[in-house]
Amino acid sequence: MQDHMDFLATCLRECMLTNSKLLRINSKVMSTCTMFANYTASLSRHLTAADPDLAGQKASSAGSTATAASVTYDPAKLDKLDDVLQQYERNFSRHLKILMDALNYLAATETVVFLGLCARLSTAQAGEGSSYG
Repeated sequence: MQDHMDFLATCLRECMLTNSKLLRINSKVMSTCTMFANYTASLSRHLTAADPDLAGQKASSAGSTATAASVTYDPAKLDKLDDVLQQYERNFSRHLKILMDALNYLAATETVVFLGLCARLSTAQAGEGSSYG
């Protein structure tokens, strides 16, 4: 029975379910991802409203040119969309850095299991900077 209890304790610890700080940080990362996913649902509509080229493609595929003619290029709207996207990226990067710092600390002080996750997150973080902007 003790072996079973040790196994369960190890599973909880290695799944990051026993550290409240990691749970809070992970929750912030997930919340940022969820908010961004919800935002992307309206992003297409906002882009179409801000850029006539996108509206023209949408309108011509729908067989209507009236929508394309009524949309005018609005750089202010595109700048606002860019600002919002950059804010999401900054929030995600900040929370990811905090998570990685905490994981690195715990890998050094508690369990080395987190090192693999840190390495994978570092790779993802390195790729993130070149994907936008």
